[in-house]
Order: sequence, then structure tokens, then C-alpha cells
Amino acid sequence: MTISTAAVAINSTALFSTWQRAQLVKYLQVLALIVALVSTGVVAQDKSSTYQSVEPRNSYFALTMGSGITNVEGVDKEDKKQNHRSFDVRFGQYLKDNVRLDFVHANEGHPYNHHRDGFSTQLVYTPMLTKTARLELGSGPYFSFDTTRNAEGVELNEKRLGMMSTVALVYPINYIGTGAHLRGQWNNYLIPDRPTSNSFLVGFGIDIDNGSNQVKQDGNGFINEVWVSLANTKINHGGPETTVGYSVEGAHRFSNNYAVSLGWLDEGGDSGWTERRGITAQVWRFIPLGNHLEGRFGAGPYFAQDKYEHASAFDTKGVVTIGVNYYPHWRNTQTWFVGGSLTRVIDKKGYENDADIARLTIGYRF
Repeated sequence: MTISTAAVAINSTALFSTWQRAQLVKYLQVLALIVALVSTGVVAQDKSSTYQSVEPRNSYFALTMGSGITNVEGVDKEDKKQNHRSFDVRFGQYLKDNVRLDFVHANEGHPYNHHRDGFSTQLVYTPMLTKTARLELGSGPYFSFDTTRNAEGVELNEKRLGMMSTVALVYPINYIGTGAHLRGQWNNYLIPDRPTSNSFLVGFGIDIDNGSNQVKQDGNGFINEVWVSLANTKINHGGPETTVGYSVEGAHRFSNNYAVSLGWLDEGGDSGWTERRGITAQVWRFIPLGNHLEGRFGAGPYFAQDKYEHASAFDTKGVVTIGVNYYPHWRNTQTWFVGGSLTRVIDKKGYENDADIARLTIGYRF
């Protein structure tokens, strides 16, 4: 039987009032870790109070936050607002002097009955406007995830492929360090047959001059890295609490900043929606962010067993991960590292139980 629009509104409000707070706390925890790690790299840059340029270097990192409007149909203007919960975290590497490839995780805020975020790769053009200011124009595919209720009141984890475009202006911060700058930007999210979204964000970024430095592999074996992670899992539906799990991965890092990994992921047992674990395989792109930091972006299949779906059968799902690794300054070797990452589980069966998994990782290089 069809549920009335009023009932859907009540259900949606109840869902997001609790769920949004839990999601926001988790996102902020992961972002705080990323910011702390990258800030350490910023300190390592040469500081110069006379630095007056934002000319491109080798690698790039930026974090911006803000708000905007999502064109949700049938609601008033107040319900279209993103409630100051939008953010954009990105790292990239220059392909040439004024062209950069960025990897982005963006959250579009929390308008009425939509919690949409996603991952994008953007080709960014970075012309200098003046000696001290730079314009950035970027665009690329956007894989979006939206937790929403349909007209019948059924909660969905909806996946769509669209386009994300960015216009940004960056200006140097003279007293922080070489390459550091303020960043103001506009993001446009265009999803076929779904609400168009616009976010206005401000934050900071850094161009990293020594970003061409890449941690060298000590071994050439089939597995030359091992990653062990503590995982905090949140199913993207209202109601279930987070669960604590783990993952173990073996990887082969190639000299061209790519890697492949194979691992075991346990999402933490019964979450109220899933009891899921299985084998992950990902292809990775690493972006050096200085001598002690690197960004990483990976994606691949997830062969998962879920007690809620079938007691013994495995089903193919997907995972997308964005994160940062830190190699401690106090060690003379680059054998050990720590990292923080956010993994999205992509589910297409049943109620589409997508999940966000925040992971704290310790890694060892052979």
C-alpha cells in the first residue's frame, strides 16, 4: 500500500536526525586524521614569509568545507539546503605544468531526504591569473551514493554515475609555508534523472615541491607490502550501530606508483542489516605528498559472504578506498608506516546495504 507523502517526510526526518549525526562524527574523525597527517608534511616544507606565488609544483592536497543547494523537487527552499555539511578532500599529481589529475571524495551535505556523496577523478586545468593567484577548472566522472527514501517510503542505497565539475580560486598564505594557500571553490554535481547539486566551499591546499619523491621498494617479491587495519563499519541505513572489524591485505607495489592488493575484510559481525566478510582485491594509484606522506586511491571487487543474504554463498560486491599513508620522521628506514582511509562497500543485492568503513592501518614493507 502506498504511504502518504506526509508519512515519508516523517520517516525521512527521523532517519536522518540520528543517522546524519553518526555519519558526520565518523567523517570528521577520518578527515581530522587526514588533515593531521598532511599538516605534518606541510611543516616539513621550507617556510618563507616572502613567498608570494601559487605556481604549480609536483603534487597537491586540499581540504574544503561549506554548504550549498540541492535541487530536490517538491520541497521548500529551506529543505534544499545542505546544512553546512558539505566537504571535498582531494589529492592529485601534475601531468604537466598546468594540468593535474585529482582524486576526490566529496560529500554534498544533507538536504531533505538525501545523503549523497561519492568519488571522482578530475582532470584539472590550473592557469595563473596573476603572480599570486591561480584559477582551477576541473571536471570528471562522479560515482555517487545516495541514501534516500522513495515515494513508497522504502529506504534505498542508490548508486549513479554522473559528472562533477569544479571552479576554484587559490591564493597563498605567506606565513604558513611554501606552497600553502587558501582555496575557495564551487562544485557542481550533475546526476542524470536525479537532483542537481551545487556546493560552495572554502579551505586550504598545498602544492608540494618534493612530491616527485616516491618511497622506494626494498623487495621485489610477489608480496612486498602487508597492511593490517582496525575497521569501524557503518551500514548506510538508519538504525544499526557501528561495528568494529579488521582487515589484512598483501600487496605488490610497482615502481610507477601503482599497486595491486589481495586481502580479507571482516566488517565486524552482526550490524542489524548485515553480517558480512570476504575477500577484497583492489588496484591502487599512489600520489607522493612529500618525503613522508602519500595519498592512495583504490577500487576493485569484494567477494563477500553475508549471513543475512545466504549462510554459505559468496556474492560479488565492490569497494572504493581513499586514504593517506604516513612514514614516521623518527625512523631511518621506510619499512613501517601508518595510514588512515575510508572505504565504501558497494552492494547491489537485497536492500543494497552499502557501508562506510573507516580504517586505521599499520603497514610493513619488505
